[in-house]
Amino acid sequence: MRHGQTDWNKQRLIQGHSNIPLNEKGREQAKKVAEAFRDKRVDVMYSSDLLRAYETALEIAKVVSVEKVTTCKRLRERSFGDLEAQAVSKLEELVPGYGTNWGSDAVYNMERLEDAQKRLTDRLVEIVEEAKNKHVVVVSHGAIINLFIHFVTNGEDGTGKRHLENTSISTFKYKDGEWEIVEINNHDHLVKSTE
Repeated sequence: MRHGQTDWNKQRLIQGHSNIPLNEKGREQAKKVAEAFRDKRVDVMYSSDLLRAYETALEIAKVVSVEKVTTCKRLRERSFGDLEAQAVSKLEELVPGYGTNWGSDAVYNMERLEDAQKRLTDRLVEIVEEAKNKHVVVVSHGAIINLFIHFVTNGEDGTGKRHLENTSISTFKYKDGEWEIVEINNHDHLVKSTE
C-alpha cells in the first residue's frame, strides 16, 4: 500500500528518498486504512524505512496486533536525485517521460527505472519466500508500487499509466514464482469515510 499524505504531496513536491513525515491529513488517512484492515488477517508487516511509510505502517500494526514492522531501504521510493524538493511540474519539464524512459541513462542523479524496479521486486520475492503461507502487508510509495504493477503486468499497467491514491491498497498473490493482481488502488476506506 501507499503511505498517507505528506505536506510535500499536498504541495506537489518531489519526495523520492527525502524523509518527509505524514501531515495531519496523512495521519487521518493512515487511521482509516488501518480500520480497513481490522477484520483482515495480517501476519507480518514490512515498510520502507522512510518516515511517511513507517508511520502509516505503525497505525495498521496497532489495529491488527502485529508487534513489529520490519523496515527496509529496498522498499523506499524511487530516488529522484537532484530534483527532490522541486515541483513535480519541474520533473515533467526537465525529464519528459520520466515514468516511461526505460533503458535511459540516469539524469539529475535519478535512480533508473530498471534499477528501482529490480531492487523492489527482488525484495518482495524475498519477503514472500520468508513469509510462506502468511498474509503480508508492505507499506511503500507511489512510484515504486507503480514500478511493481508495471513488472507484474508486463508494462500493461503501472508506471506512466496510473496514479495511486495515498493509502490505496493494491493486493497481489504469489505462487510458484508468479505474481497475480487481485486489486489495484483500492481507496474505498477514504471514500466511505467522507460520505
